Amino acid sequence: MPGTVKIGLIGAGMIGDVLIGAVRRDGRADVTHIAARTEQTLRDKLRKFGIPCGTTDYRELLRDPALDAVIIASPPFTHLKMTRDALGAGKHVLLEKPMAIRHGDLETFLETAARHPDLTVLDCSCRHTRLTPRFRMIRDIVDSGALGEIYHIHHRALTRGTFIEYNPAGAWAHRRELAGGGPFLDLGVYDLAFHLGLMDDRPRLRSVRSFTRGGLKHFPDPAFESDIEEHGAAWMEFDTGLTWYYERGAGLPCEAPNRTHLHGTRGSLRFGYNSWDPPELEFFHMENGKEILETRIMPSQGGEEDNLELIRHFLDVILDGAEPRMPVELAARHLDILFRILSG
Repeated sequence: MPGTVKIGLIGAGMIGDVLIGAVRRDGRADVTHIAARTEQTLRDKLRKFGIPCGTTDYRELLRDPALDAVIIASPPFTHLKMTRDALGAGKHVLLEKPMAIRHGDLETFLETAARHPDLTVLDCSCRHTRLTPRFRMIRDIVDSGALGEIYHIHHRALTRGTFIEYNPAGAWAHRRELAGGGPFLDLGVYDLAFHLGLMDDRPRLRSVRSFTRGGLKHFPDPAFESDIEEHGAAWMEFDTGLTWYYERGAGLPCEAPNRTHLHGTRGSLRFGYNSWDPPELEFFHMENGKEILETRIMPSQGGEEDNLELIRHFLDVILDGAEPRMPVELAARHLDILFRILSG
């Protein structure tokens, strides 16, 4: 694909702004089109970013033959139809997470992507996970054999805040019919992308026992509606013998930092995988018959850099044929696990 890649942004919310900035920092592409839900939002974003073309009907954007790819950054309930339409129009797709809001949509997604093998659909759950220096550092330790066989994962992350505090325009994220779920679908896609990626996604889920609970958050506006889960935990068993205790929550009257304990037969690791988490990695292992606790410092960077790496990877895939780090087949496998957790 010679010359500058022309990209259309579908969805002009907070993350759309971030991704426009990342595209411009990369320099190999340009966002030339925006599709927004309202005329006012569209005018504001076109003026803010100096983008020439805009519409309130994303299908009009897809009809432009000059457009090479689209970023779908709209709420999750729109993802399936928009992806289907974009692929039908011959556009590569960078798709915000979660890919789907219903378990039954996963097969449809896979069938749709399979009909367009010449086009890329990259799921954004490789952001903050498989494209980060922390992932590469921890993966190198796992690959070295220093941990032996990984037999158990313990991961817990609980916060008082919810999506609406993070993104005041994101009331849709508190409605199951629009978002599919709460923190498990919003953030769990990252958890599974990181942790299972350390093992090349070899473990396949055999069984899960879980609970989820909502109605815990007291919002300032008593009329505000939220029917998503706010807290949940799962005990999972995989075909490799791996077990996993996994707990997520957002909107709780408590906090527990994002921490992973990775247990192996020869050693273990404790860390926060987000680029902005504390940089200390605790490495417990045996050396010359002695138990050693070694602290290593992991790289730190912000979400802005993580989004730049996401755009770089997307362009590497469509320009240079790089292997996608999160194709729809893999994203669907992770979502299958999360939907099974949510179903109890």
